[in-house]
Amino acid sequence: MGENDPPATEAPFSFRSLFGLDDLTISPVVPDADAVAAQILSLLPLKFFPIIVVGIIALILALAIGLGVHFDCSGKYRCRSSFKCIELAARCDGVSDCRDAEDEFRCVRVSGQHAVLQVFAAASWRTMCSDDWKGHYARVACAQLGFPSYVSSDNLRVDSLEEQFRGDFASINHLLPDDKVTALHHSVYVREGCASGHVVTVKCTVCGLRTGYSPRIVGGNVSSLAQWPWQVSLQFQGYHLCGGSVITPLWIVTAAHCVYDLYRPKSWTIQVGLISLLDSPEPSHLVEKIIYHSKYKPKRLGHDIALMKLAGPLTFNGMSGLLRHSIASHLFPENSSLVESFL
Repeated sequence: MGENDPPATEAPFSFRSLFGLDDLTISPVVPDADAVAAQILSLLPLKFFPIIVVGIIALILALAIGLGVHFDCSGKYRCRSSFKCIELAARCDGVSDCRDAEDEFRCVRVSGQHAVLQVFAAASWRTMCSDDWKGHYARVACAQLGFPSYVSSDNLRVDSLEEQFRGDFASINHLLPDDKVTALHHSVYVREGCASGHVVTVKCTVCGLRTGYSPRIVGGNVSSLAQWPWQVSLQFQGYHLCGGSVITPLWIVTAAHCVYDLYRPKSWTIQVGLISLLDSPEPSHLVEKIIYHSKYKPKRLGHDIALMKLAGPLTFNGMSGLLRHSIASHLFPENSSLVESFL
């Protein structure tokens, strides 16, 4: 090239040149797809295959890792109304971090065989010490549990507790005036142990204390064994929380408000063949999966239905059985309804 010759222009970048496809021509007539694919593969230099494969694998791994990080809530609280994860310390702190504010629900519970009172505070469930506890606080606890009244509160020695409830404790802040104790989880401070050596137990009921027998369901009657064989007791950490009905040997139908935010199957067991919670417990059935209606909202009444799948099938022996439409329609005429409740 001479001195006065203009500099050679650089060929513009194109993916056709990168992959050696400059000589590829495609007929305006629609060709056979297999023929086009074979032509492209024949012109594509083999040296680019490892690069392409590695690139695709890297893209898939990046997407998988990204999704895993986004959806992993290990050590955090997952908002059920979205895929958002929040710190455990943000749960029950008085600030709604989830879209439907479910992080501020279920901040009080009763647990274990003795129905000990627990509050969620400082990122964990804590058993309530009886130190500075006053009887009327039980009304606040029962109100948070969804009951308009309560029967009583009592105390229990710490050494009588199940092991899992002895790790973390809380006490009522004695500096708070009584009228300021409107939500227990906002009225406590964290304790390593109970100075009194006792914790609080609570018994709640919507009808108050009964003297003798009076039916909870107006116009109802005491059931006999095997009269309603599909009725089951849903027990959360050994404590009866809701009722349910057997619809198949593996599936139980219940209300969504019973399981919303208490969706860990291993915390639940099912008791069948009972007509009273005072009956001797039968062997419990473990729960494998919990599904509640996707449109259920805790502040509304609609779509309040859920399913529980058992870890193993039930064996029907006359004391337990299926709820079938044909049975229900035979027993109860049109425009009538059935309400069942454990006593």
